[in-house]
Amino acid sequence: MKCTTSTKKFSLISLLFLFLAPGIPAAIAQQKTLLTAQIRKDFKAINNEKGLKEIVLNNEDFLDHMPDGGGKLTGYYKNKELIKIICWIGLSYGTQLTEYYFKDKELIFAYKVFNSFLYDDQTQQLRYNDTKRSFEGRYYFNGGQQIKTITKGKNNVDEGQTASENTMIQEADDYRKMLATHKIQ
Repeated sequence: MKCTTSTKKFSLISLLFLFLAPGIPAAIAQQKTLLTAQIRKDFKAINNEKGLKEIVLNNEDFLDHMPDGGGKLTGYYKNKELIKIICWIGLSYGTQLTEYYFKDKELIFAYKVFNSFLYDDQTQQLRYNDTKRSFEGRYYFNGGQQIKTITKGKNNVDEGQTASENTMIQEADDYRKMLATHKIQ
């Protein structure tokens, strides 16, 4: 068998790929680690911002159905740019809090917690003043894609659903549009 130039090139490319391929997943993992660290730094900086302007929407201003405990949607603005949204919803069995963080008008992070009301076996009623964290989720985004998810517990509110990247991005976008219809105070 005669070894041609194209065969040599193919063999060289194959050999090169064989040596480099195992490093590709490690490089991707390293990139995600760096992005996640930057996102943590960015949302901590947002939380430390002082003097942000707020827009607050209550109950039916942003909810289709009024929950037992009501709801509140707050947008935080720096120089007229939305950088954070907090959505609090009070349900009959607990409270849900979701925070959305933005950088350059793009969702970079979402934090969701659910605190369940404790049940009193003696009175056979919920104790509305006592809660236990039953779910906590952290969602990292880059370029409109979810790059990392960390969750603990069970999310009773979204039972049967997962907080997929499309769900979180869509919620954030819907809330952003609702807030945009109101003037900054």
